[in-house]
Amino acid sequence: MNKKFSFILLGRIIFSTGIAALAILCIISKDFILGRPPEWSAGDVLNPALAYISAVVLIIAAIAIILKKKGAIAALIIAILILLFSVSRHLPVFMNDWLNAYKAMALFGGSLITAASFYYEDKNIGNEKLKRRFVLIGCILLAAFFIASGYAHFKFVDFVKEFIPAYIPFRLFFAYFCGVCLIAGGIGLLIPQTRRWAALLSGIMLMGWFVLLHIPRFIANTNDVSDRMGLCESFSFAGIFFVLAGILARYK
Repeated sequence: MNKKFSFILLGRIIFSTGIAALAILCIISKDFILGRPPEWSAGDVLNPALAYISAVVLIIAAIAIILKKKGAIAALIIAILILLFSVSRHLPVFMNDWLNAYKAMALFGGSLITAASFYYEDKNIGNEKLKRRFVLIGCILLAAFFIASGYAHFKFVDFVKEFIPAYIPFRLFFAYFCGVCLIAGGIGLLIPQTRRWAALLSGIMLMGWFVLLHIPRFIANTNDVSDRMGLCESFSFAGIFFVLAGILARYK
């Protein structure tokens, strides 16, 4: 296999592991929580059955992606679940929690990119337009999330500063610096000439945050729901960006 596919394989494993971990959190939370959607209305009685069933489907799909057994279909199933049970819940109340709405859409787009990686790998499935559309949609949604997140670093800088572990010096500087990096990464994803490097550097950045930020916060308080999700989300997004970087490197 071409060595340029190594990022795709690595990214799939990271993405799928993160999705499986989020599925376990769905079971614990008794709700479909990928993308942190708002709670169901009082009249809805979908849970906990929806949470348990969707979690099992997510775990099976994650395993299928890792094993490359109908991986494209598995990734599309993950995308459909996120669209139906997260994005659709965010949109009617978008402004109430706009950053998590963008996150849900980015996870949806990242799942499309993962599906596209199988289409590029096997010329016998999918078609060229579909592959390119999946990648383009994914890039746009990831870029929107990154730019929104970068803006949030400036708008809520005091919260972001306190979110950074105390052992990291110059927290205010890094709050602003990371905001700039997010916006730059988002813009880079929108420009075809810079998309590959934006994806690769974004994946490295997120993996760095996973190690330096999310793991220490999780260890400090394993019962914090937000920190548990942040740990899994950062890992999943890092995997998405590695998959994207691998696709763009192979089919430049």
